[in-house]
Amino acid sequence: MGFEERRVRRLLARNTLLFFAAFAVLFSLFGVLIFQMVSSSIYQPADNQLAELRILTSSAMADWESGDGGDGYEVLSDGNLSAEAEGVGAGLEESMADDADEGGIAILNRSYVASNPQLIYLWRHADGKAAGTEGLYASYPAYFDDIPFDPGDLDRAYEVRAGGHVYRGINYAMGSGGIAEGEVSDRAYVQVLVNVDSEMALLEHFTRVLVVYLAVAVAVAAAVSFLLSRRTVKPIVASMNRQTEFVQNASHELRTPLAIILAAQERLLAEPGARIVDRFEDVGAVADETKRLARLVDDLMTLTSADASTEDEREAAPLEVGGIVEDVAGLYADVAEVAGKTLTVAVRPAGEVRIEADALRQVLGILLDNALKYTVAGDSVAVRCEERGARVTLSVADTGCGIDPADRGRVFERFYRADTARTTPGSGLGLSIARALVEHAGGVVAIEANEPRGTCVTVVLPKARAR
Repeated sequence: MGFEERRVRRLLARNTLLFFAAFAVLFSLFGVLIFQMVSSSIYQPADNQLAELRILTSSAMADWESGDGGDGYEVLSDGNLSAEAEGVGAGLEESMADDADEGGIAILNRSYVASNPQLIYLWRHADGKAAGTEGLYASYPAYFDDIPFDPGDLDRAYEVRAGGHVYRGINYAMGSGGIAEGEVSDRAYVQVLVNVDSEMALLEHFTRVLVVYLAVAVAVAAAVSFLLSRRTVKPIVASMNRQTEFVQNASHELRTPLAIILAAQERLLAEPGARIVDRFEDVGAVADETKRLARLVDDLMTLTSADASTEDEREAAPLEVGGIVEDVAGLYADVAEVAGKTLTVAVRPAGEVRIEADALRQVLGILLDNALKYTVAGDSVAVRCEERGARVTLSVADTGCGIDPADRGRVFERFYRADTARTTPGSGLGLSIARALVEHAGGVVAIEANEPRGTCVTVVLPKARAR
């Protein structure tokens, strides 16, 4: 396993872990939020019923303190509660016995008690011991004695368990709260309970379902994290592969001229006394290959500059395309005529585009150089420039050997040369440079067959907008 492959694997593992951690935290927070919302709202109906009693008990307390039972009420008074040695419990029990025919001690409207059969009204002595039930619950199960009760916890809904059941409860105090030293308090309490077994069962079922779904979500998050990581790493891997291929191709292109230069210099060193005119071929080979190396370095610098360019750079000044096309085409017209080829130019008013003049000249030079390089005597090259809507189109079409359809998709790759082009001098960087310069100006380059024979390269640039 190479260094680059290990690096990619580490990057993939790190990204997968980061994605998974992010998904897991989000799912966990989402699950906790849902559980909190459900658990806090599942008792809301029961708590609302208990909260309604606050108004009724407040009214009953006012009637109690005034000694007036009011319409529909029978309230506790001083006669109901005995302050004798038996304590408040005896008076309370006696009062309940006297009022048994009327349903017991009524601090609440009887119609309200009957309309809420879920509510259990449990009377408490001053010491907190159970004394009896109210309304529909004339008798109560023995396990009510085991229900916890805190006289100091009043007017607040709470949860309590007894006899294998779960209740929501609230406590209200009835009677005077003052206790003089040596006296027995006449305070009594009512504990109101609501059975919430069904709500608890629903909450437990929801919790189990939530845990299962969270587990499934975490498993799915792991798979999605891996897929996202692969998708994230893919362009990095592609870039690394292109970089490796670029270095290999550049090394290959540099090796040939360097080998020729080295061989020529060794021959010159073998005869230090020879005159330059006697070794003219070797000296000429060194000069030619040095120029080739210089052109290759310039091409690589151009590509590097294009890759490093960003959209934040200042836009080029508007440039009139027609004049540049005619100038560059005119320079190549003489070359075409000497080689027995025909070069025609058709320039129509096309307006301005935002591209550097040197960049446009270099693009046209590359396209014309390729067109003349891959044509023979008798072939023709046609250069056209015209306006098409909001764009300017430049095209260079030739009647040469053409490009195989299988190679058209790769001719813009750096150092790529089709088999038919390998016998022609070149480095395979021309079209790569042309595309980089055009794309930097916001345009596109396309290559297609020139029917019935040859190749047509089209450059499309957006027209400059008025500022």
